[in-house]
Amino acid sequence: MASTYGGGRRRRIVAATAVTAAGLLLWPGTAYAADVTTTPTEARQGDAVRLEFSVPEERAGTKTNQIEVRLPADAPIAEVYPMSVNGWAPRISSRTLDKPVAGIHSSGVTTVTTAVTWVRVGASDPGPARLALSMGPMPQAERLTFEVVQTYADGTVVRWADATGPHRAPALTLLPAAPGAAGPAA
Repeated sequence: MASTYGGGRRRRIVAATAVTAAGLLLWPGTAYAADVTTTPTEARQGDAVRLEFSVPEERAGTKTNQIEVRLPADAPIAEVYPMSVNGWAPRISSRTLDKPVAGIHSSGVTTVTTAVTWVRVGASDPGPARLALSMGPMPQAERLTFEVVQTYADGTVVRWADATGPHRAPALTLLPAAPGAAGPAA
């Protein structure tokens, strides 16, 4: 009889542990309450980088329809290419510079990307949107901050633009160029 009591108790403990673990993994506050992040978090000045933005779904019952990533105006990046992401279509906005900047494929780029807006086009993976840009060369700056504007299907707009607080803008730290680096368009 003792083994029956112990076996039942063990099953209850295992079941309680499983329910607790599932609750922690599936709880919306834990899974989705996060900042917009970038991977990687740092790069070298003058290098090209593939930068992935991870944008959380914070509103229950509605999905994100559009995500706009605004590039810093004071540190233009010569070449920016949105990468393919299932369920999202990119749209590029640009501007003309007064003074050309060096690019990866050209020494004098005068038209640069100001923003890339991804629009949801059908089904996409659940959870945070993971949207990537290949860009370079990285400018001579210590840090690049990207404003992200997230628009939900119900019309709610969330601006990830703050330096601190609940909607911090994602940033990329730029390290000095590697010694002996050839530089852009070399």
